[in-house]
Amino acid sequence: MYERCSVCGWRFEREPGYWTGAVALNLVVTELLIAIVIVPLAIWLALTQQPITLLIVIGLPLPFILPFLFFRHAKSFWMSIDFRIHPVDPEERR
Repeated sequence: MYERCSVCGWRFEREPGYWTGAVALNLVVTELLIAIVIVPLAIWLALTQQPITLLIVIGLPLPFILPFLFFRHAKSFWMSIDFRIHPVDPEERR
């Protein structure tokens, strides 16, 4: 990853621990996505008396795959939130 934006001079990692918010955002979104997939599937399986195998096959890999798929997006979203709250100062540019 680049250290700064080539257009505006935004330093991507502004302080130690900067990505903690992105990790928290990633955790929340991942858990919401898992709940959106698993809860309706579990209800449907319970109502139709289907075996739980489908729930296990779909539900078991999701907590391991989704955080890796969403982490870059969470970092970008976290930077956009931070940019809105703390814009780039003129002396911070290059």
